[in-house]
Amino acid sequence: MAVVSGTERTARRAPAWWADVGRVVYILAALLSFTGNGLSFYIGSWKASSLPVDAGFAGGFAAGWDHMVNQPTYFTFLSNFLVGLTSLLLAIRPRRSSELFHAARIAGVACIVITGVVFNVLLRDADPMTRVEQVNDTIQHVITPLVTPLVWLLFDRKGEVTWRRIGLAAVIPLAWLAFTLLRGPWLDWYPYSIMDVPRMGYAGVSVYLAAILAFFFAVAAVMWVLDRLLLAGRRR
Repeated sequence: MAVVSGTERTARRAPAWWADVGRVVYILAALLSFTGNGLSFYIGSWKASSLPVDAGFAGGFAAGWDHMVNQPTYFTFLSNFLVGLTSLLLAIRPRRSSELFHAARIAGVACIVITGVVFNVLLRDADPMTRVEQVNDTIQHVITPLVTPLVWLLFDRKGEVTWRRIGLAAVIPLAWLAFTLLRGPWLDWYPYSIMDVPRMGYAGVSVYLAAILAFFFAVAAVMWVLDRLLLAGRRR
């Protein structure tokens, strides 16, 4: 007798119309994320980067091509891109088994939650000035961080979150941190005040970074627990 995996059993119990709804939701989630990143490029085309209050660094990017090209180096952009890309791929083909894909999906969900929490708790110092900046801020720092975990809970196949995949997912934020810290002294610029090495030193910055990495694993652990609970519930 053939053995049916947990994810296959879960998929068979889901009604056909729910899968169609899921595809639409994934497309909308991808459009939301890509719209936020597109607006970031647009804002960078006419607005220069600004320095945080009491910044220990003096570098920056002029409005136009320089600031546009630098947009993908922000963690906000990265997390929204991961959400958009994985959502689009799920809309095209929901049943995926690739380790790398599921690692990217875990990273996207965890990183976008971090984006929403860290930005609104630690980094928000003033409301955006223009209407387009307000829309961009709302999409990238509020709506997408709230919507993404809900979409994952409701529509992603359960049984796909494993500790191996969480470990692979962690490579993405770790690589971003390494890239940002290595690049910072060369440009005399850091994307966020909590990464201001010239002002706080590596010891001061490491406290924030360690807390954020711990938060990443905490979010991923919650995903693992919910994944197992929901999978067990659907098997009954």
